[in-house]
Amino acid sequence: MKVLFLLVCLAFLPTSGMSQPRFDVVETTIAEIHSAYASGLLTSRQLTQLYLDRIEAYDQQGPTINAVITLNTDALQEADRLDAAFQTTGFVGSLHGIPVVIKDQVDVVGMPTTLGSILFRDYYPDRDAFVIEKLKEAGAIILAKVTLGELAGGDTYGSLFGSTRNPYALDRTVGGSSGGSGASVSANFATIAVGQEGFASIRRPSGWNGVVGMRPSAGLVSRGGV
Repeated sequence: MKVLFLLVCLAFLPTSGMSQPRFDVVETTIAEIHSAYASGLLTSRQLTQLYLDRIEAYDQQGPTINAVITLNTDALQEADRLDAAFQTTGFVGSLHGIPVVIKDQVDVVGMPTTLGSILFRDYYPDRDAFVIEKLKEAGAIILAKVTLGELAGGDTYGSLFGSTRNPYALDRTVGGSSGGSGASVSANFATIAVGQEGFASIRRPSGWNGVVGMRPSAGLVSRGGV
């Protein structure tokens, strides 16, 4: 039985400059982000751009973590919408302005659902999965679709992308099948990630990438659109 789950970081490492505080995205939490929004230190657009900058620097360059399959081209536009809403009504939900990456077997309108396979590289769903609907209602920003074991089975390798590398040891696996979700949070490409449990798809990516995986009991979260 497969269930949806989240991968999240626990720690927050604050930084400050000599004259003006600067938000440090590394291992930040939802609570710290919302505090920064409330204080005026940070906007949704700024946070989204920080994550996009890290993906550009470390996913296909530098250590080449290779965890991201597709970026959401509307992410910054969505961040702007949330910033405007915040100025008038405050937080729109519990995940207001929180960038999330999604295991690429979960349908997101406007983005392909590839399952890591060249067979599905051009498959675009016509509606969001249930969990994506709920994330958007809570104010989350869908930032990217990330790697998995091809067709959601086994280690994080696929004919569409190759292999994903472990941020802690580049010659080691990230586990599977939700390895892109685990690696993305570990490498600070997003605040949280959504993956899915098949056999050990929470335990392996969580334990092997140094993050926390939360698996609800089967049936508590709809798998519609997955």
